[in-house]
Amino acid sequence: MEVSELISLFDWVLAPFYLICIYFIAKIISRKLASKGNPIYGYFMSGLFAKIGGAVGLCMIYVYYYEYGGDTTNYHEDSCALMRLLFQSSADFFNAWLMPLSPRTSTYFTNETGYPMYVKDSNAFMVVRLLVPIQLLSFGSYLISSILMGVVSFTGVWKLYDVFCDYYPTLYKYFAFTVLFLPSVLFWGSGILKDSWTLAAAGWYTYSFYRIFIKGNRIFFSILTLFISIFILVTIKPYIFVGLLPGSLLWLIWARLSKIKSTFIKIIVAPIIIVFGLGLGGGIWMLTSSSLGKYSSIDSMVEKAYIASDDLKREYYKGNSFDLGSYDPSLSGVFSKFPIATITGLFRPFIWETKNIVMLMSGLENLMILGFTVYVLFRKPLTATKELVNNPLVLFCLIFAIFFAFSVAISTSNFGALVRLRIPLLPFFLSGLIIIEYVSRIKKRIG
Repeated sequence: MEVSELISLFDWVLAPFYLICIYFIAKIISRKLASKGNPIYGYFMSGLFAKIGGAVGLCMIYVYYYEYGGDTTNYHEDSCALMRLLFQSSADFFNAWLMPLSPRTSTYFTNETGYPMYVKDSNAFMVVRLLVPIQLLSFGSYLISSILMGVVSFTGVWKLYDVFCDYYPTLYKYFAFTVLFLPSVLFWGSGILKDSWTLAAAGWYTYSFYRIFIKGNRIFFSILTLFISIFILVTIKPYIFVGLLPGSLLWLIWARLSKIKSTFIKIIVAPIIIVFGLGLGGGIWMLTSSSLGKYSSIDSMVEKAYIASDDLKREYYKGNSFDLGSYDPSLSGVFSKFPIATITGLFRPFIWETKNIVMLMSGLENLMILGFTVYVLFRKPLTATKELVNNPLVLFCLIFAIFFAFSVAISTSNFGALVRLRIPLLPFFLSGLIIIEYVSRIKKRIG
């Protein structure tokens, strides 16, 4: 099927009916939430439909702008093949859908079902598997599936927004922009892509971790959603989980220490809490290591980064690449690129590095992010440093964002991939900066 044929007139006729159903269901949920009197729920409907708008926008770009489609259209076609297999042979469908990939998996498919492109890539095929219920609800429509994917992604983004607002209720308007309405996150994190699933999972992970270990409530539900979110992260993009884990454990440790008033007791208790945190992290790492693949050890991660970066420099990326300079495929070699890789992951492509309209939008957004970062961190560096050390949430946000920016940039030498892969860090990074700016203003008033 030609990419231009993925959206038909019937899809445009059908879409309003789905949007009306989503609207009324969301309205019921919104009214129930708003009855609690929290002003953040005023952004529920607008945040949801902004995500749906981002998903539809991604559809339009890949169907009508890019000539040959891309990952999003491939995921759709693969999931349609899996869905057709359900009606051809339910036994083969459940084997392909639920069992680990093997050479036998591809034999389940026929000319009638179509042959999935990602049947040999377990991480990509997990996206295909997760899409099956959405495809069934949308009757295989690419446009409708994208709209429903936007709804799924919104659930995790909303939970992340809820965490920040629970910490700092007065900043709910600012967090709405950094979490709900950031343009690149709306565009790349709403449609049928790995990034939509992992962004949602990162939001649910943060919310669940917060409820279990920081707030200590809604334990059973949060444990369930924590395991589901870890499963999605580990099976699609393990490095996001690897990035979240150390930051969240430091969040837990610092949150516990900050509640202790006595300096003497802090000195006594701190080593115990730190050992517990490290032990918990090690235990989680061991439990998930079999699923982390090339992210199960430092050496394998370094090798993975070097190979991926080298591949993305090749000529078939049409010059849309960047070069951090040569380095040895060793731990010391990789970390020698930490400053330039982190800056690249956070702020590039710069305006002068953009070569098309999609990259130009990212360049403009990056310019604003860079300006805001300089304004917050360098206007009062001492205040920013104190807040980083003393505020567990800020510590978690910035450690994850910086680690993730470095990891993505060191393993990606293509701007097109970079702007898409880095979207999970942006809500954390910008929200952390918002908190630092808010606290510095409060201290200025008091002082």
